[in-house]
Amino acid sequence: MTPEQTDWLSLVHQTNDLVAQDRHGYPKVQRDLTGLLLSSQSARARTSRVRSQDEQAAATRLLAMQGFDAGRLNQDVAMLELQPTLEDVFHADTTSVEDYLQQIQDMTILTAIQEAQQDTIMSFERYMSDCMNRDWANDKAGLFSSVAPFTGLSAGGSALGGLSFGSVARGDTGAYAGGAKLGPQEQAYMAVVKQLTAAAAAAAAGGGAAQPDPITAFGAACEQYEDKSPDTLMSNCWKLLGDILSIAQGKGATPAQGTGYVEMLLQGGRNHLQSGFAAHMRSVVSRHRSTAQRGADPDPLRDVQAYLAVKFRDKGLLDITAPGGVDTTWAQVYYGLRSGMHDVALRAAERALDFSQRGAAGGGSVKQLLQAWLGNAAGFRSSHGARMVQECERLLQSYNQKQGQLKQDYQLLVYALMAGDSRSVDTLFKLSPGLFPTMEDYIWVKLSLVNTAPAAAGAGSSLGGGSSSWGGSMSPSSGGGLGQGAPAYTLAALQAELNRWGPKYYSKDGAEPLLFLTVLLLSLQFKRGLAFLLKSDMAKAYRLDGIHLALALHFTGVLACNTDDPAAGAPLDLSLPDAVASFGRRYVASDSSTALQYYMLAAELAGGGVKEQGKLFRELLVQSKDYGTLLGGGGALGSGGAIQQFVPNPKQRANLFESVAYDCQINQQPDEARELFMAAQKPRAALRIINQQLSAAIHASKGAVTESVAVLLSRGQAAVEAIAAAPDPTSRRDAEAFQQLQLIRQMVELAGQGQWDKVLQASSQLSFIPTEKARIEVCKLEVRQLDDSVRERMSDVLQILAAAISQAKSSPDSHMLSMLRERVACLKVFVLDLDPSITPQVYERINACVREFS
Repeated sequence: MTPEQTDWLSLVHQTNDLVAQDRHGYPKVQRDLTGLLLSSQSARARTSRVRSQDEQAAATRLLAMQGFDAGRLNQDVAMLELQPTLEDVFHADTTSVEDYLQQIQDMTILTAIQEAQQDTIMSFERYMSDCMNRDWANDKAGLFSSVAPFTGLSAGGSALGGLSFGSVARGDTGAYAGGAKLGPQEQAYMAVVKQLTAAAAAAAAGGGAAQPDPITAFGAACEQYEDKSPDTLMSNCWKLLGDILSIAQGKGATPAQGTGYVEMLLQGGRNHLQSGFAAHMRSVVSRHRSTAQRGADPDPLRDVQAYLAVKFRDKGLLDITAPGGVDTTWAQVYYGLRSGMHDVALRAAERALDFSQRGAAGGGSVKQLLQAWLGNAAGFRSSHGARMVQECERLLQSYNQKQGQLKQDYQLLVYALMAGDSRSVDTLFKLSPGLFPTMEDYIWVKLSLVNTAPAAAGAGSSLGGGSSSWGGSMSPSSGGGLGQGAPAYTLAALQAELNRWGPKYYSKDGAEPLLFLTVLLLSLQFKRGLAFLLKSDMAKAYRLDGIHLALALHFTGVLACNTDDPAAGAPLDLSLPDAVASFGRRYVASDSSTALQYYMLAAELAGGGVKEQGKLFRELLVQSKDYGTLLGGGGALGSGGAIQQFVPNPKQRANLFESVAYDCQINQQPDEARELFMAAQKPRAALRIINQQLSAAIHASKGAVTESVAVLLSRGQAAVEAIAAAPDPTSRRDAEAFQQLQLIRQMVELAGQGQWDKVLQASSQLSFIPTEKARIEVCKLEVRQLDDSVRERMSDVLQILAAAISQAKSSPDSHMLSMLRERVACLKVFVLDLDPSITPQVYERINACVREFS
């Protein structure tokens, strides 16, 4: 028998003995659970060790008999890598190779479709997440804007409406605004604004270099950092505006010149369209060299003829390519005018003999008439307008729409241009719509018809948007009768005609909003264009450009020229001062000097003056708290602060500060009022505010020198030093009040630290607190003359003094106890009928102190 069997038999016998000994029939096991567990684990280990060794040895012998190395086999199994075959993935249901490949192709296509669907879903979710974040940011900015604190605007609110440029958050100066990093284009615009305001300030001071051209500067900033993806770029609009103003700026003209200035702007717009069309002609010719047959001849007339050869290649043989071809003389005249090549138009007009053969206008040739019209359109129309209108009527009556001849279309168009007859152009447009293939062509013709001369404007009624129409049965008298020219086509009539269609018509249903802006600028509707950029939902991406376009028009003086038709009304309610100020709020917290630039420009747009400047300057002070930069003492522009640039005269600047300071006082803005009075060299008024603030701060901070208290002490000391030489008693009284408040603050602070003996020493320096009975009445009289800021702290002073006397009563010095007893007795008499502000708690505290010494 093995030892293990002997142990098990012994355990069985012990178990039987235990069962026999238990009176309830249950064995008594002397081992606990821990011991039983250890015994079980030991038995299992012995059994596993015996079995595992025997089985391992048998397996090793078996593998050796078959020629396997057990160690090598364990290593190979551990490193085994299973690689599925194609059949494991694609189970073929047939043995046909074609079907098998078809199954693989179908599975591959399905897998690609699933992956594409997943990518699409993920892209859509990312896009929707970005949209939601952007919409939430816009809604949050609008909400913050609607609940923003005092903005300095009038009680009636702002006409700005939904215009918002985001909330303001701290950031690096010039790099952050509205919680986001500024883009390079916005920073470039800001640099131009600062450059222009600095130049304007230097010019106002009678020095400095000439002011740079705002349109050119803003346009360069825009073009440098502009996204080049849209078809219509904002930089093109800047170039257009520069071309419109080029003639007036070159001649030094101002809006005060009235119609002469407007005519220069119109001519500038026509020149822009002409230069653009000339470039278009060259581009067409270069793309169709074989059809154009343009040789090396530098004659510009060949450019026009080559363009016509391409444009009218479907009309058959032309007279410029073969004798006896389709007559293009009048087309050459028109496109010479359209491209701004007046010499070409005059040369082509030499062959146009129809008008002279009829003996019209005194028998002059077409070239002579065209030359006279180019020299002075208004004078020409007043002299020859009636006969020109008759010629237009004759051509309309003889118009044969089926023939489609180039001659009759362009002959009538040239005559209508010289006559200034918008009705003929409108009729021709209906008869031959392809005559004006682009909006630029149509606007150029209409701009050429506009007559700004006062005398001509009075001849006939203003034609509103081509509302009249000529028919084939029109008689010669329908143009107003013999001896009368065409009704004057005014700028207001052009604007009304263009505004009839609305922004969506010109902007491709909102896809190209700048096309509508181009139309508005060409028709000199500057304010309407600004309203579109700053308020329309179509132009949300151009708010930044709209603000600086408004500033550019302000610097150039164009806004003073009211060329917008008042009868048409603005498309959207807009206040340019509010818009510019709202943009400036982006920089209030991050860069107050930049914000001041826009605020002061907004004040200029609102008419200027101390009232407008003060309203916005106060808002900036309240929101930024940047007194050093704005008022001086740390500002980039020296002791005068950033405001010095806009109000250089010291006296005017002091008046501005004082006016704004009073407004701040009325609106419960003491910090701003204090600093403004100090900047305005009104230290007495500033010290009064400081005393009130210091009195309240002592009570709130328990006498501790917090940051705000330290500022008040510093500013108060500066104010006291500024009024030290003032002879009037009121100033001395304010200075004494500040010194008394300093002692009171010291008492409150010492009381909080438990330094009661020093509290008693400090209280003896307050002349209005009696230390002996003989001074009680004198001190009462002095209390009545105290500054209100000091009287407000009387209860605190008396309570602290009573507490100090009570704490000092344990002194063993009999003389000290006698003095304390006398002081508390004086206090009891002193507080009787002293001041209504003395609280019952003060009386009770002093009486308790008296009882302690009785």
